[in-house]
Amino acid sequence: MLSTAKDEFEALYHRNVDHVFRVCFMFMKNSSEAEDALQETFLRAMEKAPPFKNEGHEKGWFVVTASNICKNKLKHWFRKKRTGDGDRLELVKHRDHYEFEVFDEILALPEKYKTAIYLYYYEGYTSVEIAELLGAKEATVRSQLARGRDMLKKTLGGEEYEK
Repeated sequence: MLSTAKDEFEALYHRNVDHVFRVCFMFMKNSSEAEDALQETFLRAMEKAPPFKNEGHEKGWFVVTASNICKNKLKHWFRKKRTGDGDRLELVKHRDHYEFEVFDEILALPEKYKTAIYLYYYEGYTSVEIAELLGAKEATVRSQLARGRDMLKKTLGGEEYEK
Protein backbone atom coordinates (compact mmCIF):
# COMPACT_ATOMS: atom_id res chain seq x y z
CA MET A 1 0.00 0.00 0.00
CA LEU A 2 1.49 3.33 -1.05
CA SER A 3 1.51 6.08 1.51
CA THR A 4 0.15 9.45 0.59
CA ALA A 5 1.87 12.80 0.99
CA LYS A 6 -0.44 13.43 3.94
CA ASP A 7 0.71 10.23 5.65
CA GLU A 8 4.36 11.07 4.99
CA PHE A 9 3.96 14.57 6.42
CA GLU A 10 2.11 13.21 9.44
CA ALA A 11 4.99 10.81 10.11
CA LEU A 12 7.48 13.67 9.68
CA TYR A 13 5.47 15.73 12.16
CA HIS A 14 5.35 12.98 14.79
CA ARG A 15 9.09 12.32 14.48
CA ASN A 16 9.97 15.96 15.06
CA VAL A 17 7.24 17.74 17.01
CA ASP A 18 8.67 17.20 20.50
CA HIS A 19 12.18 18.46 19.87
CA VAL A 20 10.94 21.34 17.70
CA PHE A 21 8.66 22.45 20.54
CA ARG A 22 11.56 22.29 23.02
CA VAL A 23 13.74 24.40 20.72
CA CYS A 24 10.94 26.94 20.26
CA PHE A 25 10.23 27.07 23.97
CA MET A 26 13.90 27.62 24.72
CA PHE A 27 13.77 30.81 22.67
CA MET A 28 10.23 32.05 23.30
CA LYS A 29 10.00 31.13 27.00
CA ASN A 30 6.26 30.53 26.97
CA SER A 31 4.17 27.78 25.49
CA SER A 32 1.73 29.78 23.37
CA GLU A 33 4.49 31.61 21.48
CA ALA A 34 6.46 28.38 21.21
CA GLU A 35 3.41 26.69 19.68
CA ASP A 36 3.08 29.53 17.16
CA ALA A 37 6.73 29.09 16.15
CA LEU A 38 6.23 25.31 16.02
CA GLN A 39 3.33 25.72 13.60
CA GLU A 40 5.29 28.13 11.45
CA THR A 41 8.19 25.66 11.34
CA PHE A 42 5.96 22.85 10.10
CA LEU A 43 4.23 25.15 7.62
CA ARG A 44 7.65 25.98 6.20
CA ALA A 45 8.43 22.25 5.99
CA MET A 46 5.15 21.69 4.16
CA GLU A 47 5.76 24.55 1.72
CA LYS A 48 9.41 23.80 0.97
CA ALA A 49 9.26 19.99 1.25
CA PRO A 50 13.03 19.78 1.65
CA PRO A 51 14.66 16.47 0.69
CA PHE A 52 16.37 14.92 3.71
CA LYS A 53 19.47 12.73 3.35
CA ASN A 54 18.82 10.91 6.61
CA GLU A 55 17.08 11.29 9.97
CA GLY A 56 19.95 13.38 11.39
CA HIS A 57 19.73 15.81 8.48
CA GLU A 58 15.97 16.03 8.97
CA LYS A 59 16.29 16.77 12.69
CA GLY A 60 19.01 19.34 12.01
CA TRP A 61 16.86 21.11 9.42
CA PHE A 62 14.03 21.40 11.93
CA VAL A 63 16.32 22.69 14.71
CA VAL A 64 17.88 25.35 12.50
CA THR A 65 14.57 26.38 10.92
CA ALA A 66 12.78 26.60 14.29
CA SER A 67 15.70 28.58 15.76
CA ASN A 68 15.64 31.04 12.87
CA ILE A 69 11.89 31.51 13.09
CA CYS A 70 12.13 32.15 16.83
CA LYS A 71 15.01 34.59 16.43
CA ASN A 72 12.99 36.53 13.86
CA LYS A 73 9.98 36.63 16.18
CA LEU A 74 12.15 37.88 19.04
CA LYS A 75 13.36 40.81 16.94
CA HIS A 76 9.91 42.38 17.01
CA TRP A 77 9.88 45.27 19.45
CA PHE A 78 6.33 44.61 20.61
CA ARG A 79 7.03 41.11 21.97
CA LYS A 80 6.62 40.93 25.73
CA LYS A 81 8.90 38.65 27.70
CA ARG A 82 6.83 36.28 29.79
CA THR A 83 7.69 33.11 31.61
CA GLY A 84 5.25 31.30 33.82
CA ASP A 85 5.52 28.21 35.97
CA GLY A 86 2.67 26.63 34.01
CA ASP A 87 4.70 26.97 30.83
CA ARG A 88 7.73 25.37 32.44
CA LEU A 89 5.61 22.50 33.69
CA GLU A 90 4.35 21.82 30.18
CA LEU A 91 7.88 21.67 28.83
CA VAL A 92 9.64 19.67 31.52
CA LYS A 93 6.99 17.39 33.00
CA HIS A 94 7.93 15.04 35.82
CA ARG A 95 11.17 16.85 36.63
CA ASP A 96 12.26 17.78 40.13
CA HIS A 97 12.76 21.31 41.46
CA TYR A 98 16.52 21.18 40.91
CA GLU A 99 16.05 20.43 37.21
CA PHE A 100 13.67 23.42 36.93
CA GLU A 101 16.31 25.62 38.52
CA VAL A 102 18.97 24.40 36.09
CA PHE A 103 16.64 24.79 33.11
CA ASP A 104 15.70 28.33 34.19
CA GLU A 105 19.37 29.24 34.42
CA ILE A 106 19.98 27.82 30.93
CA LEU A 107 17.11 29.93 29.59
CA ALA A 108 18.70 33.00 31.23
CA LEU A 109 22.04 32.51 29.44
CA PRO A 110 22.95 34.75 26.49
CA GLU A 111 21.54 33.27 23.27
CA LYS A 112 24.76 31.82 21.83
CA TYR A 113 25.55 29.93 25.05
CA LYS A 114 21.94 28.90 25.64
CA THR A 115 21.65 27.41 22.16
CA ALA A 116 24.90 25.45 22.40
CA ILE A 117 24.11 24.15 25.92
CA TYR A 118 20.57 23.20 24.98
CA LEU A 119 21.51 21.36 21.80
CA TYR A 120 24.32 19.52 23.56
CA TYR A 121 22.64 18.51 26.83
CA TYR A 122 18.95 18.33 25.93
CA GLU A 123 19.01 17.26 22.27
CA GLY A 124 22.17 15.14 22.44
CA TYR A 125 24.11 16.73 19.59
CA THR A 126 27.91 16.61 19.56
CA SER A 127 29.94 19.81 19.25
CA VAL A 128 30.73 18.84 15.63
CA GLU A 129 27.01 18.45 14.83
CA ILE A 130 26.14 21.73 16.58
CA ALA A 131 28.82 23.52 14.56
CA GLU A 132 27.29 22.15 11.35
CA LEU A 133 23.76 23.11 12.43
CA LEU A 134 24.73 26.65 13.38
CA GLY A 135 27.23 27.22 10.60
CA ALA A 136 29.97 27.88 13.15
CA LYS A 137 33.45 26.53 13.74
CA GLU A 138 33.72 23.49 15.99
CA ALA A 139 36.17 25.37 18.25
CA THR A 140 33.63 28.18 18.62
CA VAL A 141 30.94 25.74 19.74
CA ARG A 142 33.30 24.12 22.25
CA SER A 143 34.15 27.58 23.62
CA GLN A 144 30.45 28.44 23.88
CA LEU A 145 29.81 25.19 25.75
CA ALA A 146 32.70 25.83 28.14
CA ARG A 147 31.70 29.44 28.80
CA GLY A 148 28.05 28.48 29.20
CA ARG A 149 28.98 25.79 31.72
CA ASP A 150 31.17 28.30 33.59
CA MET A 151 28.24 30.73 33.77
CA LEU A 152 25.98 27.97 35.05
CA LYS A 153 28.54 26.94 37.68
CA LYS A 154 28.62 30.51 39.00
CA THR A 155 24.86 30.92 39.13
CA LEU A 156 24.12 27.43 40.47
CA GLY A 157 26.73 27.26 43.18
CA GLY A 158 29.92 26.12 41.51
CA GLU A 159 29.12 22.43 41.11
CA GLU A 160 30.21 20.43 38.07
CA TYR A 161 27.43 19.60 35.61
CA GLU A 162 28.03 16.74 33.22
CA LYS A 163 25.88 15.21 30.53
